[in-house]
Amino acid sequence: MKLSQESVEKTVSVILRVPALFLIEVWFRTNPHKTIKLHSDDVEIILTIAYYMALIIAVAIATLPLRHLVTFYIYLVCAGLMACAKMVSKVYVSVEKLEHEEEMEAAEKENITLNHGLSALLEDRKHIERLILHIFAQVFIAAVVAYLMEIKNWVKFTLLAFALPVVARLAGFPVTELHLVHDFATVYTILLILFCIFNNLGNIIDICKEGINVAIASFRTFGIIPVVLTFWRTMAVPVQLALFWGLMFLSQIYVYVNSENLGIWQEGWLVILLASMGECCATPVSLLALCVSITYVSCAVLCLTKLYLQGLDAFEHDTMRGWTEGFTMLLIALQTDLLELRPLQRAFLMSILLFIVASSLIQSMYEIADPILLALSASHNPSIFKHVKAVALCMVLWMLPLYMTYFICQYFDMDFWLMVIVSSCLLTSVQIIGSLVVYSLFMYDFIRPEPWEKLDDVVYCAKAITRVLEFIVAVFVVCFGIKESLIGEWNFINAIILVVHCYFNVWQRLQSGWKSFLLRWEAAKKVESLPSATESQLAQHDDVCAICYSDMKTACVTPCDHLFHGVCLRKWLYVKETCPMCHRDLAKNPGQPSQPQNPVSSEMDDANNLNVRPEDVQDNDNKQDTSDCSSSSSDTTEVDTFDVDYDDEELAEEDQLT
Repeated sequence: MKLSQESVEKTVSVILRVPALFLIEVWFRTNPHKTIKLHSDDVEIILTIAYYMALIIAVAIATLPLRHLVTFYIYLVCAGLMACAKMVSKVYVSVEKLEHEEEMEAAEKENITLNHGLSALLEDRKHIERLILHIFAQVFIAAVVAYLMEIKNWVKFTLLAFALPVVARLAGFPVTELHLVHDFATVYTILLILFCIFNNLGNIIDICKEGINVAIASFRTFGIIPVVLTFWRTMAVPVQLALFWGLMFLSQIYVYVNSENLGIWQEGWLVILLASMGECCATPVSLLALCVSITYVSCAVLCLTKLYLQGLDAFEHDTMRGWTEGFTMLLIALQTDLLELRPLQRAFLMSILLFIVASSLIQSMYEIADPILLALSASHNPSIFKHVKAVALCMVLWMLPLYMTYFICQYFDMDFWLMVIVSSCLLTSVQIIGSLVVYSLFMYDFIRPEPWEKLDDVVYCAKAITRVLEFIVAVFVVCFGIKESLIGEWNFINAIILVVHCYFNVWQRLQSGWKSFLLRWEAAKKVESLPSATESQLAQHDDVCAICYSDMKTACVTPCDHLFHGVCLRKWLYVKETCPMCHRDLAKNPGQPSQPQNPVSSEMDDANNLNVRPEDVQDNDNKQDTSDCSSSSSDTTEVDTFDVDYDDEELAEEDQLT
């Protein structure tokens, strides 16, 4: 598989921009006025300029186009090669001086006069090998620098400045004075680099000016947010941040592993991981990188969950997955002032933050697994392997929050915030248990020889028990919060959280549950008031139920003489209090005469409510196929699609049950 040029350029761009993040990280962690002792105002000014120039260089590396960025790194590599040439020259001078001193000491002991001429130098094989090695090294470095900088004239020979000590040694220059030649080569090279920078300073200013003008024009044309988002995506900033934080995290673990402090090893590997994570989120850049890394890890876990449940055929990579966990981590870190804490405090707080992120991740995994689990049971999927995988995953997701709750309660005292966090884990476990119970009921109905007519009621009871348990947990959190506010320290933020929790998790749950109960109670009362069909009526009807398309061995008769399964009609009445076939109002007493509704006028009313033109409704009626609604009754009409105010949750439940 060949990589495209765009992929290669994007990868190179990410790798070349990561050092800018390390430079910004060091810039945030460094305070030059505290790190270096200043003895004069001039030194302080120079140090301050260098400090902010480092930030400007880091920003330039992060924002330069790839072409200019590659050029910058070429110059940087050339500067590094010249530094290597300096080190080679320094080593050569040091070795020559050391051997000369040893020879002088030996000559003084034996009263021998040494010959320092060229002939004596060439007779010594060690000296010849050293000379050849250092000359070859200097020529090679100069050739590479000339090639990278595309120097083709006589200037490339000036890059051999650090070969001067070798030449001076061959020329008979005193060994004790070789360091002067080395110092001259160093000063000459520095001047050469400064001349190169000065010569290209105009180009540097033009590039910066062009970039600033393009940025200003983009901001004025498209706005700040679209430009920032485009830069975030095209520069692959999340990938840069994730790579930066991963390298920093591994380096921090390496430091702890090779440290002589054995106290941290006695605390266990978990403390080492938390301490390393605490050290790697001490600045705004590293904190943002941590949140992005959590996003990528969460996205990978969720994608693997979907891949595990559905396989490669149904797998689709969703890049938006995992951002909930990353934003949660960022918001809580800012709320708790994570950056202002000491490393040890950050490590302990990191355990709470990771617990919250893990709870959110488990909830997201459950939201992926729940519809797949219920679809397997409702559709009577024959693949046992798929059932085992889904059930096994749900079992793990059910037990993991309980273990996490037990683990964290051993290390921290229970307060209101911890209670809110723990309650979310318990709610997740309760929801997963409820899904497993519903799955078991559907599977029991599948293995029965005949359909279970009470299945809908039992499933509703199971879901109702789950909702009641969720409501009890929410009420317990409210009671605990009120207790903490009255007995403990009152906090305005805690009061806001308590009010929000009361509204969303208590009042709305209670209101939704009560509304669902009333709908079912009214529907059951209407169905029970309808007469059951006799055997002669069933034989005369001799058709399937118009709702579920199944044979009817028992049925109930509506006032308009239509026959339906009692369970199917009750599900219909959860949504609409009219006959599914002719729109006759079933809310009235069955003993009272009831006039059938005009389907066209009913459709017109619903169309007006939905802001639909009447002619569109009439066209829809002409095109709608009436063959699926066939019945032995002569007054059968079409069911208007606009006449039902659908409820998504009820229809989803109806689809699963039917």
